[in-house]
Amino acid sequence: MGWILRVLVIGAGMGGLTLAQALSRHGIEVVVHERDRAVESTGGYRLHLDDRACAALRRHLAPGHYRALLASSAGPQAFTRFAVADHRMRLLFAEPQDPAAEILMIGRVPLRRLLAHGLDAALRLGSEFTGHQAHPDGTVTAHFADGGTDHGDLLVGADGVGSRVAHALAGRPTSSPAGVSSIAGRTLLTAGTRPLVPALLSPGPALAFGPGGVGAFLTRHDPDSGAVDPSDCTGIAAITEPASLIWGVLAPDGVFPVRPRELDGAGLIRLADSLLRGWSADVRALVRAADPGSAAFFGFHAADPAADLTPWPAGAVTALGDAVHAMPPTGGMAAATAIRDADVLAEELLLVRAGESTIPRAVHRFHERMAAYAGEAVRTSIQPLRWVERLATPAGTRAARIALPAVAAAARLGRVLSGNRDA
Repeated sequence: MGWILRVLVIGAGMGGLTLAQALSRHGIEVVVHERDRAVESTGGYRLHLDDRACAALRRHLAPGHYRALLASSAGPQAFTRFAVADHRMRLLFAEPQDPAAEILMIGRVPLRRLLAHGLDAALRLGSEFTGHQAHPDGTVTAHFADGGTDHGDLLVGADGVGSRVAHALAGRPTSSPAGVSSIAGRTLLTAGTRPLVPALLSPGPALAFGPGGVGAFLTRHDPDSGAVDPSDCTGIAAITEPASLIWGVLAPDGVFPVRPRELDGAGLIRLADSLLRGWSADVRALVRAADPGSAAFFGFHAADPAADLTPWPAGAVTALGDAVHAMPPTGGMAAATAIRDADVLAEELLLVRAGESTIPRAVHRFHERMAAYAGEAVRTSIQPLRWVERLATPAGTRAARIALPAVAAAARLGRVLSGNRDA
């Protein structure tokens, strides 16, 4: 005889919402508690979902729901190669992408809104988690800032970097500052800005390295070029964004001359422009033309990829996504990995509902399976940051043109460096 399960998810990020969609579609009761008061209240720009993440979403969303995701994303021609360039936008090398692999290049806000679609009362916004209590009967109670509680058979922390759930389980933070941070923003593509976009961005995104340890990620995002016409989505509407250039200026924490978190959007743009002194004039002009309301500072965090990512006993409480394996956005893998986590955990919980497993065994199996891929995703995402740090020295700058292609090929950077702020 199967179990009647009730799952509590803390955090409405991509992993938490995917888990909720998967469980609810298969008849498992799930409630998502999110401290944001609106689904749109999220930072970030565009996310890259790889073929595994796309396959998971196809399994757990109705066909019309997934079609809305396709219509909200840039088409496959938006990422046919990944380029590495110098600060003058001269190509160092490029790696073509596998044309047979399905990917989604989609804005963070549209993806979050679409993954929240249909959850209705199961999504409780403005619900801030403060702690939990595990009970002898194997159930768990979650506590919230308004004094309320919720009770379930499993509590899943999908609450991102600085996760309260994972911190309580591990007895310590599960990630630490990565030593490199970023100022990022969005520049609308208009008649005045389109001619400034470097030609090497036409086939896909690029990572550029400059002197002094400053790097930049650049990508064009144009959902109007998507593979599915938004007007064809009649059941669930597509959510498109205006064509834009998404950029992020990366530098070691010590390079930033002021405390960036104290600056407003206009101040962040001025700071980013100053860090790009000596770079391509067109790139600097694009940064200066950014919408100040889109500019933000991000301090990158990363888990230790060599450590046990889930150092707690398998039981009625666990965590997934950045709560467990935080990684910088320079790998374009955080959202995809969180969705993969949700897919794996959902698969194990369906066995519990069928009476073929138990919650402790399901969580144990989830931990084992996640360990097989999450650490490598963190390692790959960290690799570009190490180059940013090395380029802070004159010797590192001189060595870059010779060494970067070989290092990038070894680290498989060209296959994964395709997103910005996807945690």
